[in-house]
Amino acid sequence: MNLIKKHLVVISPHFKLFIKDQIVAISRFFDKTTVLIPQPYFPRAFLNIHFFEKRFLFIKSAAESCNEAKFYDHVHVICPKFFTLPVEVMRRRDPLLVARSSIKMLNRNDVEFSLIHAHRLDIGFTGAKLKDVYNKPLIVTCHGSDVYDFPFRNHFCYAVAKYTLSRVDHVIAVCRSDAEKLLSLGLSSRKLSIIPNGFNHNFFKPIPQQLARKRLGLPLNKKMILSVGTLHEVKGFEYLIDAIHMISKVRDDTITVIVGSGPLERKLREKIEKLDLKQRVSLIGWEPHNNIPLWMNASDIFVLPSLNEGFPTVIPEVMACGKPVIGTRVGGIPGAILNDEVGFLVNPKDPEMLAQAIIEALNRRWDTEKILKNAEEYSLKKIIKKILQVYVHVTNQYV
Repeated sequence: MNLIKKHLVVISPHFKLFIKDQIVAISRFFDKTTVLIPQPYFPRAFLNIHFFEKRFLFIKSAAESCNEAKFYDHVHVICPKFFTLPVEVMRRRDPLLVARSSIKMLNRNDVEFSLIHAHRLDIGFTGAKLKDVYNKPLIVTCHGSDVYDFPFRNHFCYAVAKYTLSRVDHVIAVCRSDAEKLLSLGLSSRKLSIIPNGFNHNFFKPIPQQLARKRLGLPLNKKMILSVGTLHEVKGFEYLIDAIHMISKVRDDTITVIVGSGPLERKLREKIEKLDLKQRVSLIGWEPHNNIPLWMNASDIFVLPSLNEGFPTVIPEVMACGKPVIGTRVGGIPGAILNDEVGFLVNPKDPEMLAQAIIEALNRRWDTEKILKNAEEYSLKKIIKKILQVYVHVTNQYV
């Protein structure tokens, strides 16, 4: 790809997981790569006040995860800060404040660049403002909730989304359902590509199940059902727990592990206790990303009971460990579970159907090689090649 002499600017809500892997891999095709991670600022003394505690958890997280500026493997990370408050009138100013602080930080660091790539439609607004100021091509990758939720929250969010789409040179949707929603918002099909998220082969690969279980201290004689995700209502974990309750009435050889943290944790624990499932279902909380492959390899099947999704990278990740997936018919999930050789699809909010699918999956002998082959289509190497083709197409239009 003829990009080696160019400088890429990426705007992202964070620098971790699959976005981090993608940026680091792409950076090797550029002379320089700068990542902007806008960070909300609020006087730290107020963070201890009960009124602000829940409203500013995202600020605490941001403060812990991002330094002012740092280098990481060919990538220069800059964190422009913007002041905000937990009131509607202030939150509506956030996009403009983020854009202003990003422009200020680029100028302060003397960053000259050739291409802008923003992750998420709301973050894309900052990319659109950078395009207006610097006259550089803009690409936006949409990841799910920024398409099916953000534009429809209120008139302001809709206006932000529409403005971004009016200024963008190209949009990457991670699944077909997101692409269809973007077209309904007025985006031209000529400016749209569907490219799913890729996974890192260096982390997600098969290891012996018994070895993984011994490392994690898990029983060797049980069938293990695994699910991973933030404990939000949209992830559908309460329906998984209901399904496990049904399964517990017909077999006693299963354990279910849910990895993740979030606001629904207390409610889920209460549900587990109420249904007398404490010996069968474990909420183990947050785990470092590099530990997730161990949990995947320890499992027999993976369940994703989401009520809505973009393209969940966790599906090819777990398939790269050779495990079948049961997922709901929402968002990009059906595009990843193409047939019953790699997993099953069920309706969302249907614990009975989910329970039946889990039992069938546990009883079945799966062809690991077919599952691994399906995962290969989402390898980071293949996904990066497709993204670079979009870069070349867009930059050639500016020559």
